[in-house]
Order: sequence, then structure tokens, then C-alpha cells
Amino acid sequence: MRLFFIPGFGEDPAIFDRIAPHLPGDHVFVDNWQLVGDAPRPGLTALAYAGELVGRFGITARDVVVGHSMGGWIGLHVKHLAGCAVVQIGSWSAPAKVVRPVSNLGLVYWAVRRGLYFNRLVRRLLLRYNYRGKPSAGVFGEVFGNLIRGNKHNVVNQLRIIYSPVPAGFAAQPDLRIHARADAIIRYPDEPALEVPGDHFSLYTHPGEVYQPIRAFLAERGQNGSRPHARA
Repeated sequence: MRLFFIPGFGEDPAIFDRIAPHLPGDHVFVDNWQLVGDAPRPGLTALAYAGELVGRFGITARDVVVGHSMGGWIGLHVKHLAGCAVVQIGSWSAPAKVVRPVSNLGLVYWAVRRGLYFNRLVRRLLLRYNYRGKPSAGVFGEVFGNLIRGNKHNVVNQLRIIYSPVPAGFAAQPDLRIHARADAIIRYPDEPALEVPGDHFSLYTHPGEVYQPIRAFLAERGQNGSRPHARA
């Protein structure tokens, strides 16, 4: 059994460092920054990217995807194509749950390309007013720093994965939802979910509360094995 870890928007695989060592199976860490690419991809969708992952790694129904935020959304599309199980952490199955800064996506992409949103001033303001005194301030700052330093076309490509329309006939749902009520980036799901403390980055600030139900889920499926770590 392979366990695929897919990070969220702007994140790298290190976001899973505090939960992955506690989970069984052969670990494969997906690096979106590398695989999404730095060239403009105006037609990119979550389904298309999921298809690339399925083809690259040969993902099958025997595998399990653990996705945080955007990674959980990608995981649903992988499940749609390959039939694998999906664990979502701070993620969504209803696109309306994603909190948008503005509704005009064209304006969002334009602002990102010109550095008008992901910049040091915005990072400083968000840390001061949204994350002051929170255990997640450090990890939020790191992720936002990735988005400041990262290739702007790559950032837009990741945003396209988030905001792409749901394909016709898409009905995949996660096998386990883990969500914090105080998540200000992805609203709490309407469907049944396991509530954990913290906020959007609960897998980093409250790892035990996150990895324990995943271990239980895998045990129910009869999943066990070694834990070699591969990054892709």
C-alpha cells in the first residue's frame, strides 16, 4: 500500500512532516511546485492535473491519498479517475467552501502575476491581523513566503487547479474528512467531518489529533507496511 501526500496551495511536502512519520505504508510525497510547472497553463484543471499524477505514479484503487487543502481537492479528482481512498485535511468537496479574496478570477490572476497580492506587505498585514498569537503563524508565514518567492506562472497554475470548474459527472467524496472549525481559509464542511482543534494548519499545530484518526482509518482498511520516504 502506498500513501500519497499532496500538499496545499503554496505548500511543499514538509507540511506533512509532523504526521507522516506516524502513518504506515510506503510514503510518496508529491511536490506541486515541481510538477505543476513554471510555464503558463491556462487550460489547467484539477482533473487534468490529477490525470497527470495517476499516469506518472500509476495510482490505483489500492493506494490512499492524504491531501491538505488544495491537495485534498486534487485527491478527490484522483479518486474519480483511479478509485483510491482519500483523506482530506482542511479541504473541500464543495467549491463554495473556498474563501476567495475577490470573485473575479481574472483579476486574481492579474494581481498575482504582478506581485500585487503575494508580497511582503500583505504577508506582514495578515500575520499581524489574522495570525497574531496563533500557533500556526510560523507555518502560514512560510507558505506565504513560498508564494512570494515562487514563479508567478506556477502560482497562477495552482490557483487554476483550485478554481477550475467541477467536471460533468463528478461525484467523488472523501473517505475521511478532518477539519478545524476555526479554519478561515476553507469553511467547515456541511457533510460529516472529524473536528480537530486549531485552524487551517491543524496538521502542523495539532498533529496528534490529525494523524490518530488517519491511523485508525488505515487500520480499518487493513493497511500496514514499511515507511520508506520518496519525494517526487
